[in-house]
Amino acid sequence: MRLRLDGLTLAQIGDRLGIRADSVHDIITRALRSMTKEPAEELLSLELARLDSLYAEAMNAVRAFTPVLHNGKVVQIPVIDSNGQTIKDPGTGQPLTCIAQDRQPVLAGIACAVRLLERRAKLLGLDAPVRTQAQLTVIDDEPETDLSQLSLEELDQLHKLMQKAARPALPTPKENT
Repeated sequence: MRLRLDGLTLAQIGDRLGIRADSVHDIITRALRSMTKEPAEELLSLELARLDSLYAEAMNAVRAFTPVLHNGKVVQIPVIDSNGQTIKDPGTGQPLTCIAQDRQPVLAGIACAVRLLERRAKLLGLDAPVRTQAQLTVIDDEPETDLSQLSLEELDQLHKLMQKAARPALPTPKENT
């Protein structure tokens, strides 16, 4: 590779190494393929590892409990039973409360995780090809030609002219009279 990078021709490299020029070409081609394939595979592995790490962080945000804050204070909400009734402390008769969970960080974590999974699928080629369907409508602005007004002789002449225009390189056949 170094000799080729230094500007030597395949024949000159072959002479120096004692091999044919086509063998030099094959060796250089294989070397270039391995040089581009290995870094591409390593880069893919690195990107997948990064995505895995980011996905783990996104899922931590999904599982984490974030309290609702109002004016810097944690918001308490009453505990409700299956009938929609507030549950009361049997000893005090006061409503039982719990800390309200802020769902926004959970939803943001889910959205981030989905985007990371989409990127991973794209890198691995897991998505099905996108199918596209197109419809073309051609509108002709020219008015329709009414040939019913022409005589048979005029129609015959028109037919011959159209044939001639369609095949200008072909000679027209001679009529027998």
